[in-house]
Amino acid sequence: IMAKTGKNKIKVTNLISSLIPLFALLLIFLLTKNEIIASLLLIAVLLISFKIKYYKNEWKLFIVGFASGLVIELGGDLVYKLQYWEKASLFGIPIWMPIFWGIAFVFIRRIGNLILDKE
Repeated sequence: IMAKTGKNKIKVTNLISSLIPLFALLLIFLLTKNEIIASLLLIAVLLISFKIKYYKNEWKLFIVGFASGLVIELGGDLVYKLQYWEKASLFGIPIWMPIFWGIAFVFIRRIGNLILDKE
């Protein structure tokens, strides 16, 4: 029972440390409304996160998330007019939006792997 408790404690610690970059992302949007600065800060969070801990193929996952986000956001904007961005310089969406999607893909995988005990 003690070993299981220790393992769960490590799992919770890893989960919390994996969530820190996500809280940093939220903080970015609270501190700045500038699209370029937000984009650069998102990229900085991604690079710092990859520098601290990088899992195989995460760049590929980021690219897939980036591309998916771009297609989904552009499709939603151009076809369905689901949302309106007042300051949007990437074909009607903010530059930071597909970057955020890419980061979300990476962190959803990381958190899912922690929950499922996979590396």
